[in-house]
Amino acid sequence: VGMQGVAVAETATQKALAYANDRRQGKAANYNGNGMAPIVHHPDVQRNLLTMKALTQIARAISYSCAHAIDNARISSGDEAAHWQERANLLTPLAKAFSTDVGVEVASFGLQVHGGMGFIEETGAAALYRDARIAPIYEGTNGIQAIDLVTRKLPLGSGEHVHGYIAELKAIANQVRTSNLQGFGRTADALDQALDDLGQATRFLQGLLADGRSDEALAGATPYLRLISLAAGGAYLARGALADQSRVALCRFFAENLLGEAGALKERVIGGAESLAAAGKTLISA
Repeated sequence: VGMQGVAVAETATQKALAYANDRRQGKAANYNGNGMAPIVHHPDVQRNLLTMKALTQIARAISYSCAHAIDNARISSGDEAAHWQERANLLTPLAKAFSTDVGVEVASFGLQVHGGMGFIEETGAAALYRDARIAPIYEGTNGIQAIDLVTRKLPLGSGEHVHGYIAELKAIANQVRTSNLQGFGRTADALDQALDDLGQATRFLQGLLADGRSDEALAGATPYLRLISLAAGGAYLARGALADQSRVALCRFFAENLLGEAGALKERVIGGAESLAAAGKTLISA
């Protein structure tokens, strides 16, 4: 199901990128050709397309990392097999929920890039958006995946496995900081901040579970799932960029334009339960 989300997102991205290079509208300062510029030259269209590319690559990386953990659990034995099984268990709700959310989100961006042409059936962009919407629902709704992550996966390894995973991601951020590659900008700082936010949110939720305050923990489950996915995804983008300099620009774009969401998600995890419970009472009719 996670790979279905990745596939829809990739298809929507390719379709939108091709359309943006063909469709002409308005003037653009960075276009030197004759007549109207292809819309790919407009900064807002570029932002949409780069967001689509970054989210798609993150969802793919998380899903592949989950598959990698499953394979290693199968071919290993003893403590090593147990470690990889815990890693697969931790990443499974991310691969399912985040990737299918991304499929919907990226397909929606694709419609926006197509404009009015995207809303009709001729381009196929609307069909991708419509078809993507089922994936966060079947095979366990994404809300259930978030509950599973918080209540069953954060306690793995006496609560230490997730912190070991965060430490691995922090090591990637440090590699960026010490790399001689050019073009990373503020990527290392952004990754460090997002991973610090993730660590705080993780410890907070684990504390609530230890105190038996499960309803408060569940109030933050969905924002926590997105937080850990974005933070991990940013590190995965960085790891790819360290191996292939052609990926540095997209990694920096994500870190400096999108990864700041992690801080807001942490605040929702830590400070959102009380207001949610209070407002939730107004919804109950019986």
